[in-house]
Amino acid sequence: MIGASGVKDVQPTMGAEDFSFYQKLIPGYYFLLGMKDEALEQPASVHSPYFRINEDALHVGDALHASLAVRYLLENQKETPAHNGYHHDEL
Repeated sequence: MIGASGVKDVQPTMGAEDFSFYQKLIPGYYFLLGMKDEALEQPASVHSPYFRINEDALHVGDALHASLAVRYLLENQKETPAHNGYHHDEL
C-alpha cells in the first residue's frame, strides 16, 4: 500500500498509553501514522491547540485500518455450517 520505503521504525518512548493493558486481554497492534506537511516548518505537537491535521494523510490511515481488519477477518474466520443448503459469507 505504501511500500517498504514508506515505513519507518521508531524507538520506543515512555509515553503514557493504556493500550498495553488492552493487549493483555486481546491481541492487537499500535502504530503511528506520519502526516508531515512539508509546507510547515515545525509542526505543533498533537497536544497543542495549534496542531493542524494534514488531511492529505487520512486516506492512507483509512486504507491501512481497513486492510488490517480484512486481513484479520480472513485469517481468523471460522467455518460456518450451511443452513438449509445456503451458505453466505461476506468475505
